[in-house]
Amino acid sequence: MARYEFGAGVADFVVTPSDGLWGVGQSVTVTFWDAATDGTQYTNLLNTSSEPITSVTTDQYGTLPRFWGPDGVTGMWADAGGGVRAYMDAHSVTSIGGGSGAVESVNGMTGAVELLAEDVGAVAASSVGVANGVASLDETGLVPVEQLPAASAAVTSVNGQTGAVVLDAEDVGAVATGAAVLLTGAQTVGGVKTFSSVPVGPSSDPTTANQLARKGYVDAAAFAGDWSPQDHGLLAWAFDPAVGMSTGIFPGTNGIRVTAVRLRSPATIGRVVWFATGYAGGLQTGSWAGLYDSSGARVAMTGDMSTATYEPAEQHASGGGTISSPLTSAYAASAGVYYIAWRMIYNTTTGDGPLLLAAESSAGAPPNVFGYSPVKRFGVYSSSSATSPPSSLTLGSMENGANRFWAALAA
Repeated sequence: MARYEFGAGVADFVVTPSDGLWGVGQSVTVTFWDAATDGTQYTNLLNTSSEPITSVTTDQYGTLPRFWGPDGVTGMWADAGGGVRAYMDAHSVTSIGGGSGAVESVNGMTGAVELLAEDVGAVAASSVGVANGVASLDETGLVPVEQLPAASAAVTSVNGQTGAVVLDAEDVGAVATGAAVLLTGAQTVGGVKTFSSVPVGPSSDPTTANQLARKGYVDAAAFAGDWSPQDHGLLAWAFDPAVGMSTGIFPGTNGIRVTAVRLRSPATIGRVVWFATGYAGGLQTGSWAGLYDSSGARVAMTGDMSTATYEPAEQHASGGGTISSPLTSAYAASAGVYYIAWRMIYNTTTGDGPLLLAAESSAGAPPNVFGYSPVKRFGVYSSSSATSPPSSLTLGSMENGANRFWAALAA
């Protein structure tokens, strides 16, 4: 639909009688209808500013102003209040939205209109490619080089240097190639390097004399054809139990027995282990075992070995077998020398306890310190009657025990 323009035509005036004469009707309100009488009033009108109106008012000359009628209406009955309506045709030259008719104005201008670039929101051709104007585009869609502005400032120095500047790694706070350890590629690294944690190597074994080796490889090579504690599910032991005496020895109820072991790498210890050639059970209250570090300080212990939780299991197998007692809590141990100390109060009915595996102990006082190390590998505190693990052992007071009992540690 389209709106058509009405008013301001040669016949669009309102006249009124006065003293038998006709004069112009000034400031007269005119309404518009769809019939000569009665009918329906058109109220959806627009003024020339496209603002909604329901009627129009004549000016001082009685002229009806220009306005837009309702959509699609090309004629209306005008009522100026005189009792008779006059029919008005729409101007055929212009309509809103219709797109038909002759041009009445261009961009709000009438008469012999002459438009400039600025009238249609454009840039004047004379302003393209000149100073204080706008740039053009070449056939590639880019601004020609000659129309680009000059750089605001040229580089005057680089890192404080001028002239033919040549920078090295130090000039830009970098490390020169060959002066840093790379993540990939072969390099020769000089000097002593200290690591804050143990480096992890490849899973392959070394093949030449100067290659570094993994711990697993070293452990396996250290024992070669010999048996190690790990081969038997243990963390450390006093010696290979296969070289012990085939007949066990009672440790006795008097005094504290001590056996030293060496832990080769850090491990979590959860159990003290012995080998019994026979044991009928029944340890009494006051039986215990403790673990001490190289200074003699207690670091872990079992509970009362007369209780079901901590008493070693009975051993009646031919040739004996391994017995053990758990620690009250697991101990995360670093590598080093540890002392296993224990006291076993025998069964009061049979009068005996575990018959333990020991090394050759036929001499009254066999050697228990070897080489130049002061470590005493087997010993006893014969006068002690402690009923629980003491908080520390005075290693210098340890006696040279006559029996060298086998003991071990396990997870």
